[in-house]
Amino acid sequence: MKEVAFLKGAIDAGWIPETDAALRLARRIPWVVDGLAERVDDDVRRALLGLGAPDPVGRDLTDRVRLAVAQADGGSVLPVTVAAELEEEAQAAGRMDLCVPAARIHAQVNVGREASARMALSDQSLPYVFPGDVHPLMIDVLACGERILPALHVDWLRKLTAWLVPALAMDCAHEGLWFWPILDVLDSKKLSRELRAMAAKPMKKGRRGQVAAYGSRLALDVDPGDDLQDRAMLALAVVGDAAG
Repeated sequence: MKEVAFLKGAIDAGWIPETDAALRLARRIPWVVDGLAERVDDDVRRALLGLGAPDPVGRDLTDRVRLAVAQADGGSVLPVTVAAELEEEAQAAGRMDLCVPAARIHAQVNVGREASARMALSDQSLPYVFPGDVHPLMIDVLACGERILPALHVDWLRKLTAWLVPALAMDCAHEGLWFWPILDVLDSKKLSRELRAMAAKPMKKGRRGQVAAYGSRLALDVDPGDDLQDRAMLALAVVGDAAG
């Protein structure tokens, strides 16, 4: 596989992932983790890579959410009260980049949080969302969509996907992998159309790699460009999915 050869060459050349998203995808590939273990020294970044579990006490909100994401990726769960507090803090801070992962972590451990999302999605009406905003209903879908969306009627799912796709650009801007868990349950045609449109526009380094990674999950060929980090992001997605 060409992506394996690319990653091995990048590691041999001293490559280090620059984003949390890349670290999280790298975590799924043991030999990549081994190759990066000695060169990633920040304790939060190491946690995202699956190396260690630092104490979140006394840290700022950003790092506490990042550590909670690392813990969830590793299969561990937070106490419900802690997860709920994280989501409340993220909402109070108005940090959309933190609201989505915090809501997801909360929904994973609290059936009540998931139930509220189910209730919201049972009302088949979609609110207007100002460009650049992420509506609370969008957060509900991103938080637990893989458990809710498969039960929805296909026409409602198409409408919901079309309404949700503007959040793809914000996801890639934050390099948050918000859509990663739900790509397989949304309307792939509408997602692919949006990803093609995004890929046709100039993008900052790092973001195109996530677009390409998403495309790989949808059998959509998106050129990651020449940037090492973007190319590595796509390779991590492909190799990690192949591994299982």
